[in-house]
Amino acid sequence: MKMLFSSLISSQIRFLLHGLNDSNFDSNFDSVVRELCQFIEYGYEASILLLQTCLDHMNFHGGDMNDMQLKPDVLAAIFRYLLDKPNFSTVLCEALRSSVIGEGFLGEFCNVLQFSVSEKIGLGLALADSENGDVRTSGQNFCMRQIEKLCGNPASIDSHEKIQKIIMFLYQSEGLSKHVDSFMQMLSLMEFKERPPFVLAPLLSDDLHEDSFSRNLDLFYDFSENEFDSILAEMENDTSMADIMRELGYGCTLSTSHCKEVLSLFLPLSEVTLSRILSTIARTHAGLEDNQNSYSTFCSAIGSSALSDSSCLSCWNVDVLVDSIKQLAPGINWTLVMENLDHEGFYFPNEGAFSFFMSIYARACQDPFPLHAVCGSVWNNVDGQISFLRYAVAAPPETFTFAHSIRKLAYTDALHGQELPHGQANQAWLSLDLLDVLCQLAERGHAGSVRLMLEFPLKHCPEILLLGIAQINTAYNLIQREVSSTVFPMIIGNVMGSGVILHLWHSNPKLLVHGFLDFIKSDQGNMVTILDLCQELKILSSVLEQIPFHFSIRLAALASQKEYASLDKWLNDCLRTHKDVFFEECLKFLKEITFDAADDVSANSFQHSGAGMNINEETSSIFWKVLQANTDQIASKQLSEELKSLHRASMHVSPRLQNVGASDSSTSDVYTNDIEAEANSYFHQIFSGQLTIDSMIQMLARFKESSDRREQSIFECMIQNLFEEYRFFPRYPEKQLKIAAGLFGRTRSKLAGLNSLCHISKVLD
Repeated sequence: MKMLFSSLISSQIRFLLHGLNDSNFDSNFDSVVRELCQFIEYGYEASILLLQTCLDHMNFHGGDMNDMQLKPDVLAAIFRYLLDKPNFSTVLCEALRSSVIGEGFLGEFCNVLQFSVSEKIGLGLALADSENGDVRTSGQNFCMRQIEKLCGNPASIDSHEKIQKIIMFLYQSEGLSKHVDSFMQMLSLMEFKERPPFVLAPLLSDDLHEDSFSRNLDLFYDFSENEFDSILAEMENDTSMADIMRELGYGCTLSTSHCKEVLSLFLPLSEVTLSRILSTIARTHAGLEDNQNSYSTFCSAIGSSALSDSSCLSCWNVDVLVDSIKQLAPGINWTLVMENLDHEGFYFPNEGAFSFFMSIYARACQDPFPLHAVCGSVWNNVDGQISFLRYAVAAPPETFTFAHSIRKLAYTDALHGQELPHGQANQAWLSLDLLDVLCQLAERGHAGSVRLMLEFPLKHCPEILLLGIAQINTAYNLIQREVSSTVFPMIIGNVMGSGVILHLWHSNPKLLVHGFLDFIKSDQGNMVTILDLCQELKILSSVLEQIPFHFSIRLAALASQKEYASLDKWLNDCLRTHKDVFFEECLKFLKEITFDAADDVSANSFQHSGAGMNINEETSSIFWKVLQANTDQIASKQLSEELKSLHRASMHVSPRLQNVGASDSSTSDVYTNDIEAEANSYFHQIFSGQLTIDSMIQMLARFKESSDRREQSIFECMIQNLFEEYRFFPRYPEKQLKIAAGLFGRTRSKLAGLNSLCHISKVLD
């Protein structure tokens, strides 16, 4: 199977290559190369087959490159595509396994394919990774030859820029990035005719330089004003200085004079450098291993006069460190130092590290900590930012305070004679800057960490947290909603709760409405509480406008019963504005209170237990009358028909509704009111469970054969009602629909010969 797969791929590749000729090369080149490169996605073996087949067509294996069957542009394009694949070195070495590799071959190969200097060096480095010793040596020598030509260029500045470009080329090509170390080592062996742009005797040990590409860039020397050079030189200072101080240990701060000796090796001290040093020192404030040997060796190397024994120190000496920095860099901007904390490696593992860091800042600068440095935006190093904020919000005010926050919660006055609790003394939860960045962090995948920080204010000052977070607006308002749903049950009914809610209504009405809805959803009985609160704060009409119809209809019905609002006016206004959408929601409401009433019949009211509310018949009648009066406002005929059907069904449940909209009932035009009322009473009894299906069938059979004209009229009225109603049975609630189906199914045999009823039965079946 494997051989068959390889054969198929090879055949397809050859077919594509043979299809390219002089006549169609320009027009078909891009599409053919695209198709060829797709084989690389099949994996390692397909990539090797592709490269080998292209080399065969250019006769590279045969050694005679003058007899090429394929233009070099195709192979060059495929070669460059492979550079970005992590297995490039392996694929290249395997594809060239049968070729005789030497510097002459490589030189001609690169010239034919018109490789750039960077690509030539990349080719040499890839072959230098070969398992074959000869190929490896050829690749290394070829690479060294290219570097030698580059470094021997009299135009030294130009060559320096090319070397920088080569490094970036290697780093950005996934297939070559692992060879950066090898290139740097080769480069360090070269002798430059001009002053070299690199520090060829690296300060750090070789094993440290092998850690990452950023460490290799420490070799750069600040030679020119080129921005790239400056950045690399800065990286060399920042990284090596912090790492060296950590390696040497607490002895670096043995005395001011000795600390200055160490720091002076890395002058000038910049804010970026100090930011990294301070974060490293804070992270290792205690428990650092004793590196006495490394420390003594270092002191000897720099000719330091410091005491050789630093084992007496168990932590960094803050006073010595800060005094040394101030003497070496008196103009340092400490705000800028804090603004550069967002760097890789910054992290506080515990509260001790945070407190130690803040003690350094307090010793160095008398100004309040610049909060915008940690609360102004989400960092790139999110974990480091969260570690800072976690300990900052819990710190005592003498260690860290948010009292000077630019955006601060202003509403802290007394409510109903009581002061709102401010939470912690450092005023963290009055800071809108803090709350803003916490909400942003939560929406970027760190909600768990943010929730842990909010546990304290949710327990000790929930009102303050809610008031503050109501003033924050983010893309999804995730934490805002969570806090609202958690705090609302705490403040509803609280002495100061109405004052907090009124303030929320003015600052963030949308959040308040969401809080109301969450509170109602948790327990439908809470709707009465919300209604009374809205009435007290005089915001009922505005709340009704902002909540969904499902809730506003129920709230308005309750408000009408408590005489807080005029239901008919509100319904008419909403129907004129929202028409069919509102009409349909009203129908759903009426259906619920009507058919749920069948489960708990009362002479005076409909009990809608699911909504935790009692809707009396007077309120229900208002809905019926307003809807029937506004059928001309809606465009859907289906909704009008459904209203009529629902009204007839409601009369089965409660005959007391028979006079509401009686003119719309077709049976009322044929039968007298008393006949209609008695027919409806029987439907009411069967749908409410007071009358069984068998009893109803027997009664209908008796009325049908009765010599009493009144009983015959009742029978005919009931049959006509059923005939008119059958179209709407699919919209009945499940319980009532089952009763209707049972009634028709068992009536067919008892009342045979009634064509209309039999027809209905067939439809239901």
